[in-house]
Amino acid sequence: MFATRFATKRVIWSSQSIRQKWNNRSTKLRLFPSTSPIENSAEFNNIEIQLNNCHTCTCVSHHKSLKSENFLKRRVNFAAFHRRYSSYLFTPSAEGEHAAFIMKPEIDFETLRIKMKEMEDSVKFRSMDVNVEVVISMWDEIQQMEEQKKQLENERKKIKFRKGDKVSDEDMKKAKAQGRALREELRTVNSRISDLTDQLYPMALRLPNFLHGDVPLGTDPVELESFTGHGGELKTVTVGKQESHELAHPGFVYLEDEGALLEQALLRWAAHQLNKKGFTRFSSPDKFKPIALEALGLDPDGTNQTYAVKTNEDSTYLTGASPIAFAAYFMMTVVDATNLPQRCYTVGKHYNSTNDTGRFDGFHNSFQTNKVEVCGLSEESIATSDMIFRQYVSLLKDLYSELPLKCRLLEIPSSQLLPSMYRKCTLEIWLPKTAEYVEAASVYSCTDYISRRLKIRHIGEGEDLTKHKSNRRFVHTVHGQFIDTGVLIEAFQQLAEDTNEMCIPGTIVSYMPKHSKMSLCNR
Repeated sequence: MFATRFATKRVIWSSQSIRQKWNNRSTKLRLFPSTSPIENSAEFNNIEIQLNNCHTCTCVSHHKSLKSENFLKRRVNFAAFHRRYSSYLFTPSAEGEHAAFIMKPEIDFETLRIKMKEMEDSVKFRSMDVNVEVVISMWDEIQQMEEQKKQLENERKKIKFRKGDKVSDEDMKKAKAQGRALREELRTVNSRISDLTDQLYPMALRLPNFLHGDVPLGTDPVELESFTGHGGELKTVTVGKQESHELAHPGFVYLEDEGALLEQALLRWAAHQLNKKGFTRFSSPDKFKPIALEALGLDPDGTNQTYAVKTNEDSTYLTGASPIAFAAYFMMTVVDATNLPQRCYTVGKHYNSTNDTGRFDGFHNSFQTNKVEVCGLSEESIATSDMIFRQYVSLLKDLYSELPLKCRLLEIPSSQLLPSMYRKCTLEIWLPKTAEYVEAASVYSCTDYISRRLKIRHIGEGEDLTKHKSNRRFVHTVHGQFIDTGVLIEAFQQLAEDTNEMCIPGTIVSYMPKHSKMSLCNR
């Protein structure tokens, strides 16, 4: 096995499931929009609650009698309902007793303070709306409160008497009064720390990754190089396809005979090349919980590239082969350093809701395709993850140099990066009939952005997995999309003169079944 797991994966309550439980209690909750922090929000104190013969609260806090409306206001966790200040990656204190397990990401606030200017630039050039200074100041306040808490706890220890000590009634009375005062002060400090923490983490989780020095700032990508591959002699096949069917989702295309075989041949070709390089193949699921999406910087409740699948208890998201599969698999694992770097890949269907237009706009714009996704895990080192990044880019160029396609390699600008991305390079291919470049593959580094949110760590060589917990370090991850069959099929079709034909390079022909019918392409 690649890793040792220290936590059982169980269902995590989301705001939807909590809201469903609330509705089942015949209780209505109306929340007013807010743009200010929770604690200081006037809207928070203006929550209206209507009780329809409901005498108990089972929403997110303790299961106890509901004595008054004010009690409910104190117990309801506003962040669980207001997505601006909530996160699937963080379990607020009020939800701790009812959560399947406690989630608290390991955000490096000290590094964030040191590199505050770099983070502000990353936020600015990605056109994001996050106040880095507020996050740092809130963290500093929590540290001050923690220091105050330690001092109070030390004072409490000093006033305790040992067994057998002769203490006068007056001294005992003073000690008890002092103890009560310290307990009350500690309660206040702990409450303040809890409130600040509940506000801090949802805000901090909205921060993006830092930017690599080579990332273009702004909106324009930088072309790194261009080349044309050589895939041997081209052979032509007639492709049978049906662009619509009354019982199928609009926009999907049925491929028949050689077209369907070509799609599988492309996947076999790519898998064979990765196997020769020492990659390990994974078989991954297609649907994931929202926590996996948020770890990559996507908002599960907002607009993204996935389909939401609603169930009675929760929502899952249909992504298929994607980096989310690897993030979910390695969540809460500890990897031995002797197994690093790890290189793995998965092959399968991929779904992209942004391409779902209800009509067929070409294979390269299909909302459903087949992809080969790769992932790399390395030690906690920018140098090591950069090395894997360069290796993956080099492997991409080697793959596409075996195809007779005009390609170019781009460094993606800051405005087009997901929050989790440290840098990204894409490989685009030229479509001659539509006269455009389209993205066919990509490689991107996320450093420790994902691993800190999902607690993916590694230990040093020779260290015991069950010991040295303080020495566990967070892995760096590098991801890539190596093959998109929809884009390549479109490119091969545009190489042929007839729209019902495709020109297949000899490189791929060898991966086609022997019974397939092909003739030499006249060009």
